[in-house]
Amino acid sequence: MSDRVQAAIRVYFVPQTFPCGPDSSCCGPVGQTEEELQALAGNLAAAFPDTEIEVVDAGGTLQMGRDLPVIKMLNTFGAAACPIVTLNGDLVSMGPPNLSELIKLLKTRLHSSDGAAASGAT
Repeated sequence: MSDRVQAAIRVYFVPQTFPCGPDSSCCGPVGQTEEELQALAGNLAAAFPDTEIEVVDAGGTLQMGRDLPVIKMLNTFGAAACPIVTLNGDLVSMGPPNLSELIKLLKTRLHSSDGAAASGAT
């Protein structure tokens, strides 16, 4: 049995809605479609096969301890902050990500935490 902590990537989203109606000219849709979420989660799962990828509906009840940074982002920026990506509870990205940049950033953070664990740093 390993003492290594399993990394967790969470993708927080708000289901797509049309606040002013689907055919409104004043504003577009807010939130993400199911297809967008599946594509993002699928790409992250392919890039990080040994990492848990969890998709969380930010429009529902969030957990104060686990989700506090996300709650703060939503209170500050609203649904436009989504999708919000965290790695082990730390904010990594908010808003529609550039996938290649997001993957590179996540890999860098995962490798730096592996190095800290391997060297005995806390």
